[in-house]
Amino acid sequence: MVSLEKLLSEATFETFFVQVIIKMKNDFNFTEIYNQIRGIRDVIVVKVIDNEQLNAASNDLYNYSLLEMKYISEGNAVETVRNIKTEALKIPGLVKFEVRTKTILKIRNY
Repeated sequence: MVSLEKLLSEATFETFFVQVIIKMKNDFNFTEIYNQIRGIRDVIVVKVIDNEQLNAASNDLYNYSLLEMKYISEGNAVETVRNIKTEALKIPGLVKFEVRTKTILKIRNY
């Protein structure tokens, strides 16, 4: 029989940082979309960054935002962020969730 303490001590969690560009429909509440992204499994922190280029690309139908996101991964960081993307695209009003994979940065181990 394996003890819970042993299982927890063998598990390794790593925290990562990544930038994400999202595209949202203007007739939805942006704050609600951000909060739902924050609620996705493995997501720790979502910070909205003001970006003039994305603001200029926004129009009457869609709004673009740059997010800085921290998340936890037990294994492959890229696979974890793909799973986050899959869940995020289920959010009503969110049209695009573009992960900037070159910005993935390991922050620390647990």
